[in-house]
Amino acid sequence: MSFFERWRLMRKGLACGRSRKAASGPKWRERLEKDQRVRGLLFLLFTALGIACGSWSHSHPTYSVALLTVVLSAGILIPMRIGLPELFQSNSKLALVLAAVLLHLFVGKAIYLWSMHQPGAEFGALYFYVPTALAPLLTTALLGAFSGLFTVFASSLFSAVLISQSIPLLVNNLVSGFVGVYMTQRVRRRRDVIQAGMAVGVVSLACAMAFGYVGETESDVLIAQGAWSVIEGFAAGVLVNAILPFLEELFCVNTDFTWIELSDLNHPLLRRLASEAPGTYHHSLMVANLAEAAAQTVGANSALCRVMAYFHDVGKLVNPQYFAENIDGEGNPHDRLSPSLSALVIVSHVKDGMELAQRHHLRRPILDGIEQHHGDSLVYYFYQRALRTIEDCKAGVRILGASEKDVPGFDESQFRYPGPKPQSRETGILMLADIVESASRSLERPTTQQIEQMVCELVWRKLADHQLDECNLTLKELRSIEDSLRFSLKTMLHSRLRYPQRKPDDAEALRLQPSAAGAPLPSGLATSVADGSSTDPDARPALAAEH
Repeated sequence: MSFFERWRLMRKGLACGRSRKAASGPKWRERLEKDQRVRGLLFLLFTALGIACGSWSHSHPTYSVALLTVVLSAGILIPMRIGLPELFQSNSKLALVLAAVLLHLFVGKAIYLWSMHQPGAEFGALYFYVPTALAPLLTTALLGAFSGLFTVFASSLFSAVLISQSIPLLVNNLVSGFVGVYMTQRVRRRRDVIQAGMAVGVVSLACAMAFGYVGETESDVLIAQGAWSVIEGFAAGVLVNAILPFLEELFCVNTDFTWIELSDLNHPLLRRLASEAPGTYHHSLMVANLAEAAAQTVGANSALCRVMAYFHDVGKLVNPQYFAENIDGEGNPHDRLSPSLSALVIVSHVKDGMELAQRHHLRRPILDGIEQHHGDSLVYYFYQRALRTIEDCKAGVRILGASEKDVPGFDESQFRYPGPKPQSRETGILMLADIVESASRSLERPTTQQIEQMVCELVWRKLADHQLDECNLTLKELRSIEDSLRFSLKTMLHSRLRYPQRKPDDAEALRLQPSAAGAPLPSGLATSVADGSSTDPDARPALAAEH
């Protein structure tokens, strides 16, 4: 909308003069992220630095090193373009991987040149002093296991060719890198990264022993080299832990550590939700449990699902009294509104949630969860109310003999959420967990059969409504998610045994009855009041159920 158009609407009282924040980031950053020229520049810079590292005190002519580096760069470019298109098309992630490979390459080259001037170290020092855990741990923790494996292959190939032309070094880098990726692929605690680094150090020591670089040395030398290898892996894990937060911000990457930190319920938005909309807060906690369990069954990011569930309904803070879980029973405010206006209030919690989340600088996947957890589905209850209203109007027009042109118009788009549909597996799981938990509140005395039938109907209704077409969930995964939701709901909605109520006999009734107003309480009742217990027989079942 142009400035003059906005000014004209403000003059008429149809606009407030405020603009809604964009859901996406700055335009210049998006262009840099996808620009092919920037991608080409990154590869040229990587090739040039590789040539510089290979030519550094190298015995072969510079032109042969340059040709070899260009061939190797093209050799890693083509597999990345085919096998990891998401990584290839993201300039920030690509820069991170290439920087990790160059770091490994330059450190290895420096250690190799140093070992050549040490009489007791020679080639075997590469097994103990090169931080082989650094590159795979960094890329795996930030970008995932496949990016980590690609980094292992690239760094191992460049190191073996441009540093020492050694098969044992290639094997060592590959094996230790695979171990690092395997132990870092799903880290949930900081110490897991340190343990992975130490494991890489132990594997490097084992490779050195297997190739005979420490087999003929004295025992004290072997112990010293082994200790240094483990210490080097420990230091690499500590360094990765230290620089991960900085790299997350620099390259706009989210890790499991990010989601675990954001799952703290002391976040200002969640504290407001607990105090101003307690029903919505409890609903969000239940959805988080359902979504996390369902994500684990299909291998999705369960920590992300939990955090998205915590924040997905924060937009209800604007008008909490208009949502069913926060209505206290003193009257439904929607009874005083038309169906279209009620639907507008319900739908607006998505846009209000986006504004609140952007104001508190929440991460992009959380914004996606807020925006996509309803897709473009129909606000069915008020849509049906509007249909009944239109039918009543038509019946009245026929009775009065008036023209049907007097019946007000009806637009279905007024009763639909703005969308978009879920774009990832995690947002699709969030949508299903949200609708299942909301519907379960309408079951008065839920049975196993009712829960199973309800979950099956809701999941396949969303599928038939094409809400899950863009989230990459397969039918097999949907079946697993459905089973998980059924199991979780049955455990959450399990029934309790009814405790039998015992009526006091005549002697007990006389003992509990005060003799007169202002008279001292009987000893038994006085004791029960003093220690906080209850002698009321109607209260005993409640107390027993609470404990």
